[in-house]
Amino acid sequence: MTPDENFIVAIITQAIEDTTYTGSAKDKIKFKMDAINWIVTPNPEFVNYCKMVALDPKPIRQKIIDNVDMSYTQKQKFKIKDEGISL
Repeated sequence: MTPDENFIVAIITQAIEDTTYTGSAKDKIKFKMDAINWIVTPNPEFVNYCKMVALDPKPIRQKIIDNVDMSYTQKQKFKIKDEGISL
């Protein structure tokens, strides 16, 4: 892989890791929300990044959704509600 492709894979990997965050730091919950939105919605940037590393975005997105626990902890849900964290 080229350095650019490695960088794109690192971006996608970091987004996946961000979706699994279980702590209660406000900034990291925001990163989690952004990452989930970036992966789950038909975001053109996600689609382009997948294509740039020869991945079909639809099955990759579905594999992530099916295999990665992106749920919010109870503590995160309270923090989102109480502190008004949003996209």
